[in-house]
Amino acid sequence: MSALWAGLTGWPSEEAGAAGGPRARLRPVPAAPPRLARRPFAIVLIAMFGIGMTGLLMLNTTLQNQAFESRSLTRQATQLAHVQVDLQTQLDAMAAAPELARRASDLGMRANPKPAFLVVPDGKVIGKEYRVKGNEMPGLIVKTERELQADDAAAAAKRARKEADKAVAKRAAALQDEQRAIDEAEAAAQAKKNPPPAQAGTQPSDAAAKKSSTDGGGNR
Repeated sequence: MSALWAGLTGWPSEEAGAAGGPRARLRPVPAAPPRLARRPFAIVLIAMFGIGMTGLLMLNTTLQNQAFESRSLTRQATQLAHVQVDLQTQLDAMAAAPELARRASDLGMRANPKPAFLVVPDGKVIGKEYRVKGNEMPGLIVKTERELQADDAAAAAKRARKEADKAVAKRAAALQDEQRAIDEAEAAAQAKKNPPPAQAGTQPSDAAAKKSSTDGGGNR
């Protein structure tokens, strides 16, 4: 018996047992609580590890998709910013005074040297109405690209017409020269066929020549 149990109160000692006193009965020790098996615990750990890794993988994939979407949206925002700048530049160019003058000229509007002003909202007209003819201020007429192209086409057509007229005139002169040469050749051929008669007083005729020769022979 251990010394630890010897000091307990009411526990019979060896001396009491030896003296023939009553001995304590042995009682069964309560069963130990059941311990968890190792295999289910390992399965639970593996399942928890798999769930954690799956969740981490899904979280990483979601973050990557969001990062790609963020880059795409950033690139799209940059492109839209460039488009906005281009549109603003075009708007400023169209709102400039030269462009407004060009478009007004394209619509047939002309500058009025004597304008009248309408006071809003009174509706009062300051000045007298003056109907313009369109040629009062030619320096303010801005020709459009279409008008410039039309002017160039008209000038090219005029030059081509002049060149055609010159070619026709040269051809007509050449034909006249050819006709004149033909006429002269025909006149020369006709003159060879039918020689003109001799003129009186200048050249004696054949009969007169014969008579003079006869007279001369008789006088001899």
